[in-house]
Parts: sequence; C-alpha cells; structure tokens
Amino acid sequence: MDLKSNHSSPVLTDPPPVNKSRFGIRSNLLPYSPPGAAFSSTLLLTIPRKKNGVLDDVRSSSWLDAMKSSSPTHKKITKDFNTVLASTDTDVTYRTWLLKYPSALKSFEQITNYAKGKRIALFLDYDGTLSPIVDNPDRAFMSDCMRATVRNVAKFFPTAIISGRSRDKVYNFVGLTELYYAGSHGMDIMGPVRHSISNDHPNCIRLTDKQGKEVNLFQPASEFLPMIDEVFRSLVRCTKEIKGAEVENNKFCVSVHYRNVDEKYWKTIAQCVDDILKDYPRLRLTHGRKVLEVRPVIDWDKGKAVEFLLESLGLNNSDDVLPIYVGDDRTDEDAFKFLRDGKRGYGILVSSVPKESNAFYSLRDPLEVMEFLKLLVMWKKSSAL
Repeated sequence: MDLKSNHSSPVLTDPPPVNKSRFGIRSNLLPYSPPGAAFSSTLLLTIPRKKNGVLDDVRSSSWLDAMKSSSPTHKKITKDFNTVLASTDTDVTYRTWLLKYPSALKSFEQITNYAKGKRIALFLDYDGTLSPIVDNPDRAFMSDCMRATVRNVAKFFPTAIISGRSRDKVYNFVGLTELYYAGSHGMDIMGPVRHSISNDHPNCIRLTDKQGKEVNLFQPASEFLPMIDEVFRSLVRCTKEIKGAEVENNKFCVSVHYRNVDEKYWKTIAQCVDDILKDYPRLRLTHGRKVLEVRPVIDWDKGKAVEFLLESLGLNNSDDVLPIYVGDDRTDEDAFKFLRDGKRGYGILVSSVPKESNAFYSLRDPLEVMEFLKLLVMWKKSSAL
C-alpha cells in the first residue's frame, strides 16, 4: 500500500495495480509451521500526536489520484478491435498474476495437505467477499445459497465475519447466530467469553446476547463515539447537494460512498471530507472500493481483530491451528499481513483485477468464495471418516 504525506487529511491509498514488470513468483508457497499468535494488551489505543496543520499521510494533490486508484474502471465489451486486444491483454495479465497469487480452488489440495492435523479458524470479510459489490450499499444482500454455505462451514470450523460495516448492520445482512461478528474494521467485536480477556482489557465487557448466550463485547475505540457521530452529521450536511453521494454511519467509522457520483464531483467530495477532518486530528481517512472511510487514529485494525478473536477462541499459541482469512478490500491487507508476518496462516484475496497483496492465494469473486467454503466442508467431512 502507498503511504504518502503532506498537508491534508491523512489518507491511506490502495496498492497500485500490478503491471508485468512487477511480477515475481513467490518461493514460499510450500507449507510452513506457524508459531502461535500471542495477544498482548499493549495493542490497545495507541494514539500518535500530530502537529496542528501538518498531516503526514498523503499529499493534497493526490486526493483524486487516490480515489481513482481505489476505483478501477471496467470497460464495456464492444466489437471494437482495440477493445478485444485490450481484453486479451487483461486476461494474460491476470493469468500471469495467478502465478504469484494462485487460485485457492486450484491449490486446494496443497492447502488441505498442510491443514491435516490442524484446527482451521475461518475469518471472512462481507462486502465483495460474501456478497457482490453493489451500487446501493444498503442492498448488499448475500444470496440464500451463500448464507446456507456459511452456516454449514460454521458447523465445522470457528467462523467470524470481520467487516467495515457496523456490527449490527453486518449481522442483519448475514442473520446467522452460529458466527462471531466484528464490525467497524474490527473495532466492535462480539466474541466468546474468556476470563483472561475480559480481565485484561478495560474496553471488554461481558454481557448476554439475544440468544441468551454469554459473550464478550470488545470496543477499543469506544471513547470516539461522540466524535464519530459529530463527523457523520457534518459529512451528511456537506455532501447533501452532491448527487449520488451517500454517508454511512458504521458506529466507529464513517463511510462516504461515491460509487454513484459523477467523477467530475469526486474532487468536491474529497475537499469536503478534508475540510471537516482538519478539525479532528485524532481521526484519519482511508480508501476502500469507491468509498472514503473516516476512522479513529488507534493502533487497531483487522489484523489485530483476528489476533484478538484467536485469543478469545483459545486458538492462539498453538502449532495445530491454521487461520484462513478471505477478503477483497485494502483493509483486509492488515489481516493478510498479520498471518503472513508471523507465518500463522493463509490470506486469500478476492479480486478479478491483478494487484499487490499480502495474501498467499486468490479467488476471483464471491461465487468462487462459496465454492471454496463448500470444498472445505467436503474435505472436513471426508477426513472425519
């Protein structure tokens, strides 16, 4: 991912698309022995100090470029000869990219050979992974077939969904009580009760969920709630005249969707967000797929959410545990990096477009994700015989 700096609100941009000159075939795709993942309470709420008026993450001049880089365009298929050639080049580029990020479907035997004798823990993003990316974020519904598949996989493996959406919102989309849920990019986690965790973390409280089950609720950014609500209201006012713009309150982060906004107004949206965030040095801006996201400046991300959930499930510090994380967004890179850096498990990137990633494997779209999950269940059933 590219981290640029200058005098506007902090922005973390997407990794650039891969070109042929940057290809290389990974040499460490063979199975490895991951050490345990130790969770430390020192990960909590590290807020860097910033000088007023000086923002250190992106240049103001690159606002528009950053938005475009996180929003790849898809050309319509025509009979134009040049378009056919471009399409062919794209296919070749994607196949070459697969040498570095092999299909998790075609590599399934390799994955399961390494998983033999290990307990798999499954972590899934939602938008773009379990459901397709849609124009209206309120209608990002998963299919009944996908829901049945996720329900089935959760019978055999501990399964959690880690989404940028609010936890309540993603639960309403999924509607399965068999899973664990982490919303707001992992800043709002409802997981199983572990006495050591609730005792170690002041932001972790024990409560009873709607099914009467005792759970731990962990919210490391709880002190930011009033600030997030304030920024949400300001962004709604600022963007209300921009056709197609939609501001979404995801509890511990605010998402500004520009998927349905004419590209000539993208700079207006960026400037609007920048102007508001100048008054909030403890908030930062990140990019997703045609979305700007305002988040607290804390030392917490999806990677740390995976670590916390492994600890909550009693699966950390174990050589016989294999975490697998499947996601499509830039924010999922933190989880991929956590698994790769500690040689703990496998990240699987969901993408039909070549791009650099910390993942080991790839899947093209949610349909391939569903097929992969079904294969996991079939493998588990057959290995139990």
